[in-house]
Amino acid sequence: MVNTKRSKLLESFYFENQVWAALHKCWKGYTIAKNKDEHDKMELYARRIQECQHDLGLPINSFDNMGMSAEDFLSETANEENNNQVQQQEASYEEEYQADGQYERERLTDSYTEYLRD
Repeated sequence: MVNTKRSKLLESFYFENQVWAALHKCWKGYTIAKNKDEHDKMELYARRIQECQHDLGLPINSFDNMGMSAEDFLSETANEENNNQVQQQEASYEEEYQADGQYERERLTDSYTEYLRD
């Protein structure tokens, strides 16, 4: 797909045409759920619609009848991205600390092994 230049790969690791197809199916599902008055499915589809629109760089729809505004979605997305960055930084610090701690344990163990063998 990438070599044919028919669709580009998005940050979500889906192709653009795949996200467009998902967006179309979500709108269809949302409409059906709304006609059947199934609020839990409406919320599910509304969230997926907002995610697809975000992936495609489109303006994000607000679903005010369910309390799902575009601003809330964008702030949640920004918080999730920020939390992911913080977790990645903490994981890299933890790996560095464990590597340093392993060196210290080996150094201390080697120097005091003669006292531990009775």
